[in-house]
Amino acid sequence: MANILRNNVGTVISVTTANAIASAAYAVAADKLTIDNSTNKALMVDFELLPAAFAVAPVSGAISLIAVDWSLDGTTAGPAPTATLLGRFVGSFSPQPTTSNALTQWRMSLNSVALSNKCDYYLFNNSTGQALAAGAVLKAQCWTPG
Repeated sequence: MANILRNNVGTVISVTTANAIASAAYAVAADKLTIDNSTNKALMVDFELLPAAFAVAPVSGAISLIAVDWSLDGTTAGPAPTATLLGRFVGSFSPQPTTSNALTQWRMSLNSVALSNKCDYYLFNNSTGQALAAGAVLKAQCWTPG
C-alpha cells in the first residue's frame, strides 16, 4: 500500500496545559488549542499528546479530543464545552490504557482529522479515574493529502 503524499504541510503548533484535568472533565478554556485554517486551507490535521505523568497509572478510559467550531466567518468563538453543553467528539488518543497498564506517561496520537475553517480543540479526560496533571502538551500539524 502506498503512503499518502502530504502537501501544504504547516508548522507544528502546540499548547501546554497550565491546569490539571480531573477524570470526567474538560480542559479549561485557557488550555485549549486554536487552529485558524482560514489562510492555510489545509484539509487534515494530525494531533500528538505528550501528557504530564498521571499520579497513578490509569487502567481504563481515554483522553479524548473535543472540537468547538468558530462562526463561519471566523470572528466569533463557540462556547467552551461543559457537562451540559457538549462539543463535537473528534476522537480518542491512542494507545489507551487497559486493566494491566502500569505506565503513568506515554505519547499518544490522533491522525488525519478533517479540518474546519477555525476551531478550538479541548482535551477531555474520559473517565480514566486519574487526573491528567498540568504540563501536558497538545501538538498539531496541518496538511493536505496530495
